[in-house]
Order: sequence, then structure tokens, then C-alpha cells
Amino acid sequence: MSSYAIIGFGCAGYQAARAIRERDGSGVIDVFSDVGLAPSNPMLTTYYTKGALHYEGMFPFGTLPQITEQLSIRFHGGQPVAGLDAKRRTLAAGGREAGPYDKILISTGASAFVPPIPGHDLPGVMPMRTAADAERLKRVLAGRPVRTALVVGASMTGIKLVELLCAAGVKTAVADGAGWMFPLAAFQSTAQRIQARLEQKGVSLAFNALLSEIREQDGRLCGVMKDGRSFAADIVLVCIGTRTNLAFLKDSGIEINRGVLVDHTMRTSAPGIYAAGDCCESFELQSGAQRVVGLWMNAGLQGRAAGENMAGGQAKFDFNIVQNISHFMDVDFISMGDVHLCGEQDDYYENSGGPYYIKAARDGSGVKCINLLGRADSGGALKNGFIKSLLCSGPIWDRAAICRLLAGGIPESFIAFMRRAGNDRA
Repeated sequence: MSSYAIIGFGCAGYQAARAIRERDGSGVIDVFSDVGLAPSNPMLTTYYTKGALHYEGMFPFGTLPQITEQLSIRFHGGQPVAGLDAKRRTLAAGGREAGPYDKILISTGASAFVPPIPGHDLPGVMPMRTAADAERLKRVLAGRPVRTALVVGASMTGIKLVELLCAAGVKTAVADGAGWMFPLAAFQSTAQRIQARLEQKGVSLAFNALLSEIREQDGRLCGVMKDGRSFAADIVLVCIGTRTNLAFLKDSGIEINRGVLVDHTMRTSAPGIYAAGDCCESFELQSGAQRVVGLWMNAGLQGRAAGENMAGGQAKFDFNIVQNISHFMDVDFISMGDVHLCGEQDDYYENSGGPYYIKAARDGSGVKCINLLGRADSGGALKNGFIKSLLCSGPIWDRAAICRLLAGGIPESFIAFMRRAGNDRA
């Protein structure tokens, strides 16, 4: 009988357990988690806080009792793994050693990063990523008057918090160290349109603003930037990014950069040990390099590939790309590709007519980045076209797909721009 350990139980861990169980009905699966909860989707936390989703809605795979029964796993909640012996494939958890195991998956994900500045631990300073974070903010908004808020970080999570706060009538300011909104995903011209929409809603924006400290001042909080600018608020929400949860691997000998390095089969440098999700660096299709791409869908696909291989399969994960899809302030924002790979020498497309604002860049090897503001209806077709342009595998869309794009309001000129990339010269 084979034995498996899964460290961390988010989307990747769940999908791995499911894939293992589909191939191995009798193997022992031990799941270790620092919390006693089912896997939750971080992007659903603001919907719960806003009241658009019930608490259970943050847990898309069901309750923990349902999952443990369906997958026949042994769940060890409240037992964070403190160490891993890669050679012996044993774990230190809950004050004891567990294992050895035939196969181990590292799927510990990432945590919201709160910089260790003065005042980061004051009451009213909060991150937003977990179900517990969502509950805390919901209690704060319901429990006392919150008239003003400072959101630190113009990120995908930050914009959802801004939307939530505006709907609650909270006067909100956003501060970010970058020069514009969504600096990792948006062209500056796209960001300017998003920023104008926010300012029309009464949101104050401050860029090139690096947080230096948070003070208590006259019964409120005050976020102070390195350039001296300050923002008074009742609460401060920190959404400036995440850090991988890998401290327990310090002496394991497993190769780590920002995340655990894995190959296309999700294997690490240690035999029998795999990694998946936001804690790992898998190969990204556009750059060809190993990098962390923290997306829910990627985590699920990586976890499934890892689980299949742990149970004797031969799965590969190949289509890791940088992408973002978010809905806020009654508009969808889609970004595909790495905006930082674009330069002055590239060929650009821009169109603000019809139901969309579109900007894209390409060179002779394919499309580099696409930004779209409007509706997300065409997101699937755009992603398929983007990936095919990178693979240079011929036409990026067939006739039926082009007809659907045109019917959805995508300009013919943009379709022509995309088709001239890569090998699609038709």
C-alpha cells in the first residue's frame, strides 16, 4: 500500500489528493494543514465580506467533512509542518515525526505580505487573503463606524477592497509604490483609464508612494509614506503582494528560489517530492523560465499533474502563463502576458471604440501582452489565441472562433493584429 503526504491544503493540495485517489483507491493520504478548514479561494474573500457570498461560498470544493469522506484522506488540521527530511521523506509536525512516505507534495501556498514597518501590527491594520481575514474585516465594518480607509497596494485584491469599501460608503484612498495601477499587468494607458474610473467614484489615488510607517493619531491610523505624504484612516488594508510559505524547507536540501523549483511534471530536486501551487516556480510558457505565477487555475492544474504523477501517472503541466481577469466597478479587466517584456521596438495596437478598450504588443515571435477593458466574454478565445501565438503552431483562431469574437464586439483590426503574430500570416 502506497503512502502519500500533502503539506498544505489549498487548491493545489485538494486537486492532488483527488488525482491520487482516482489512480490509487487504497493508498494512505495524510494531509497536514496549519488551519482546520477546507480549501478556500482567496479571490472570493472580498465577495463574502461584501455580503455577495455566504461563508460557505469561499470553499468551492465543499466542507472539510465532505472532502475527507469523498477522498478518504487523514486530515491533520492545526499541525503546520516544521521540517522536512528530503532523503528519508519524513515530516516534523505536531511535535512528532510522520512518515516515511512514498511520495510527498509541498503545496503550502503563499501568505499576504505585510512589511515589518513600525505600526504594522496596530489594531485596524489588516491584510486580505484568507477566510479568517475576510471574517475579521466583516466584523470590523459591522461593529464600529468606519468612515475612511487606506488601501496599500493597487493590486487585484486591492481593487476588490476598494469596490467593497465604496459600496459601504467608506471614503477610500489607495497608495502604491509603483507609478500606476496594476503595474505587473497593465500598460500605463490602460491603468490611466482604470484610475479615472476610480477617481469618478471618489477614490483618492497616490502613486510612487512607499509606505514607511503607520501611526496612531487622534484615535485613528495614519499611513506615512517615505516621501512624507500621509493618509489618515480608520482602517488600513495591506495588499502589496504575497510571499511563499517555505520556511520549513530551510534545511531540507530542496532547491528553492522565490518558490520551490519544479520541472514540467512538478517534481522537485529531491526524488519522490513534488510541489504545486503558489509556493512553486514552474516553467512559464512566454519566458521559458521558472517563476511563481499565483493563479487559482494554475494551482489546480499543477496539483492535478503532481497528484497523477505521485500515483504513477505521466502528466505534464505546460501552459503556465501570466494572466489576470478581474471584475470591478462594473467593468472587466483582462491581461495576458508579461507587460514588462514589452519595449519601444515592439509593434503596438490600441483601440478604444465599441464595447472595449484594447491595447496589445507583439514582435516577430508572437504576442507579448494584451490588455482589455470591457466584458470578459471573449477571455477564453483570447487566451487560446495568445498561447497559440507563443507556440507558433499555425493559425491562432479558426473561422468559428473569429466569428464569435466579431459577434462579441472584438474589432476586426485587433483580430488581424493578432493573426499577424507568430506563424498565423493568413
